[in-house]
Amino acid sequence: MKMKTTYFFAIVILLGFVFKSNAQTENTFLGENAGTENTGNFNAGFGKNALNQNSGNGNAAFGIGVMSFSSGGFNCAFGNGSLSVNKDGTLNSAYGARSLSNNESGSRNTGMGYRTLEANVDGNDNTALGYASLLFNSGNNNIAVGAYTPRNLQTGDSNIFVGTESAINLLNGSYNVFLGNRIILERTPTTGLLAGNDTSRSIIIADGTGAQRIFVSKNGFTGIGLGNNVIPANRLDVKGGVVIGRGYTPDNLNPGEIAPTSGLLVEGKVGIGTTTPNNKVEITQGNNGNSGLRFTNLTSNFNPSPTQTTNKFLSVNGNGDVVLQKMANVVESNVLSSNANVMTSNVNGITDAANIVNSISNVVTANNQLVTTVNGVASAPVNLPVPTFTDVPQTLSQSGNTITLSNGGGTFTLPTFTDTDGQSLSLTGNTLSISNGNSVTLPPDVPQTISQSGNTVTLSNGGGTFTLPTFTDTDGQSLNLTGNTLSISNGNSVTLPTYTDVPQTISQSGNTVTLSNGGGSFTLPTFTDSDAQSLSLTGNTLSISNGNTVTLPTTNVIGGHNVTVTGNGSTASPFQIESIDKSIYADNGTINQATTIGGNRIVYMNNSNLWFNGSSSESNGKVYIGATAVYPNVTGNYKLFVEGGILTEKVKVALRSTANWADYVFEKNYNLMPLKNVEEYIAANKHLPGIDSAADLSKNGLDLAEMQAKHMAKIEELTLYIIEQNKAIEKNAKDIEELKKQVQKLTANQD
Repeated sequence: MKMKTTYFFAIVILLGFVFKSNAQTENTFLGENAGTENTGNFNAGFGKNALNQNSGNGNAAFGIGVMSFSSGGFNCAFGNGSLSVNKDGTLNSAYGARSLSNNESGSRNTGMGYRTLEANVDGNDNTALGYASLLFNSGNNNIAVGAYTPRNLQTGDSNIFVGTESAINLLNGSYNVFLGNRIILERTPTTGLLAGNDTSRSIIIADGTGAQRIFVSKNGFTGIGLGNNVIPANRLDVKGGVVIGRGYTPDNLNPGEIAPTSGLLVEGKVGIGTTTPNNKVEITQGNNGNSGLRFTNLTSNFNPSPTQTTNKFLSVNGNGDVVLQKMANVVESNVLSSNANVMTSNVNGITDAANIVNSISNVVTANNQLVTTVNGVASAPVNLPVPTFTDVPQTLSQSGNTITLSNGGGTFTLPTFTDTDGQSLSLTGNTLSISNGNSVTLPPDVPQTISQSGNTVTLSNGGGTFTLPTFTDTDGQSLNLTGNTLSISNGNSVTLPTYTDVPQTISQSGNTVTLSNGGGSFTLPTFTDSDAQSLSLTGNTLSISNGNTVTLPTTNVIGGHNVTVTGNGSTASPFQIESIDKSIYADNGTINQATTIGGNRIVYMNNSNLWFNGSSSESNGKVYIGATAVYPNVTGNYKLFVEGGILTEKVKVALRSTANWADYVFEKNYNLMPLKNVEEYIAANKHLPGIDSAADLSKNGLDLAEMQAKHMAKIEELTLYIIEQNKAIEKNAKDIEELKKQVQKLTANQD
C-alpha cells in the first residue's frame, strides 16, 4: 500500500510538470520555458522555448525554439527550428527541422522535410515535399515534390516542380511546370533559343536522367525530342518521324509502323484548308480554278521526252479528285512506211505523208546572214548576231619571251632564265662579287695593335684602354688592427663589424678558404713563385706568411653586415674585403643573372613572412612596379602601386569591423529615404544618394571594400522598398476584394 501511494504522488507531481496553464483556455506545454508568457488559447507546445511569448491561437509546436514570440494562429510545426521566427503567419504546416525557419508573415504554406521552404519570409500558399524542397524560394503558390527541388530557384510564383533536383540553374521564373529528375537549364544561355536561368510559363517533361522529352514554351509552342533547353519555334516541332493513326501506332499486339526519317505517316484522312476531308488528302485553296497543289519542279515549261507514247494523263473529276484518264477511241498503233522519197505514217488510224529530206546545208553570207538549204530549197536569210569574243576560242602565241592570248586576253613576258650552275665568287680589293648576281663591299681589314705608355695599355681601332696597377713588392706586407680597423701595408683598410657572441673561424682545405657560421668560402689561386703569401688562423690569431700576425676580436654573425671578398689574389689585384652589402636587397642595382635560377631570384620563406616595414617612413616606404618611379598620390598615400594592373586568382578584401558592412540598413532605427526624395536627388545630382559621382571616383579612385559595402546597402534598401511595396500591394488587393464584396452586396440589394 505504501508503494502504491508513492507512485500516486509521483504521477501527480509529474503531471504538474507536464501540464502548465497560464489562465488561458486549453493550452498544453512541456519543456523548459515552453509556453512562458503565452497569451493565446488552444495551443500545444513541446520542447525548450516552444511557443514562448506566443499570442496566437490554435498552434501546435514540437521542437526546440519553435514559434517563439509568434502572434499567428493555426500553425503546426514539428522539428527543431521549424517556424522559429514566425510572427503573424497563419495556417502554416512545417514538418522537419528548419522547415519554414525564416517565415515571418507567410500563410497557408506546407513544408514536409528537412529545410523545406527555409528561405520563405512572406510567401503564401506554397507546398514543398522532400529534403530541402523550395529551399531558396520566397515566392507564392509554388508546388515542389522531390528532394532538393527546385535546386536554385530564388524568386518565382505559381510553379510546379516534380522530381529530384529539378530546375537546376533556374534562378527566377514563374508559371513553370517541370516533371522529371535533374532538369538542368542553361546557366548562361548563349542564344535566345535556349531556356536559361529566368525561364517562365514553360512546361518541361524529362526522364529520370534529366533528358528533356517535351518542351512547351511560354508562347504555347511544343517541342518533342528537340534536346535539352531547346525552345520550339512552331506550334509543334518534332525531331524525328511522326506516325498518326490507331493501325499505325503500337498496341498490345502490333509493334506499329516506322515513319521515314524525319517523315510523317497518317492512317486517316488529311484535310488542308478544310475541316471535313472526303479523301485521303483533300486540299481547299479557297478560290475557284486553283487547286492549292503545286509541283515546283514540274511546270508548263517542262518538255517531256518525245519517246513517250502513252495515251494516259492526269486530270480531275467532278469532285476535284485527281484521276488518271485515257484518250477516248484511241487505237494504240504507230506504223511508219516509205516509198522513194515519201514517208507515210499511220498513228491510231490517222495517215499522213511527207517528203524525206535527203540534203541540208548551212551557209553564212558575207552580210553575216544564215541561209539553210534543204533538198535544194534555200530558206530566207536570217541575220546573225555580231559574234562576241566569248564565242570564239582563244589561242596562245609566243614571240621571243612574250606570250600573247588572242581576243584581247593580254600578254606577259617570260623571265630570262640563267644557268646558275656555274656561279662563282670573286674578290677585287674589298669588293666581293657573285657571278650573275650582285656584289658587296667588305669592310677594310685593319689589324689591331696593342701599345703601352707608362701604365696605360691601348688597343687600336677603338679597342679601349686599361691601366696596369703599380706593382709593389708585397713580400714585406703586414697586417695591423687598431680597434675594429684592419689595415694591410701598401694596401687599403676596412672596418670590421662589431660582433658580440659567436666567433667566426677561418679554415683552409687545399686552396679552399672557408669562414665559419655561414660566412662563405673562396678558392685561392695556385701560386707558383716563392712570393705567394698565405693566411692562417689559430684561434683568434690571423697570420700572413712572410709578415706579421694580428688578433681578431670575438665575433658574432647575428645582426652584422655581409662580408664580400673580391679580387684574384695576385700582386696586381689583391683580395679586397668589403663589409657593405652591395646586393639588390641593400642598394640600387640589377640582379646578377649568375645568382638566378631560370632567370628568377628565388626567396624561400621557410614558414616565415616577408615584411616591408614602413612605420619609419609614413610619406614614403612605397613599393612600385613599373617602368618609371612616379608614385601616384592623387588617390591617397597607398603603399603598393602596380603599373598596368594586377592578375591574380583571388582577391579578398578585409573589413576592419562589422561597422564597415551594410547590415545596419536592416536595423529598426535606419532612416530609409522615401522614394520621392530619391527621385529628386537623382534628378538633381545624376547619381544615387550615398554613392560617389563619376567625377569624385575619377579624382579619388575606387575603394573596393567601401564601394561593395555601399552597393550592398543599396541592395538592402531596394529589398526594403520591395517589401514595403509588396505589403502595399497586398493591402490594396484586400481592399479591392472588400470593395468587390460591398459592390456585390449593393447590387444584390438593388435587385
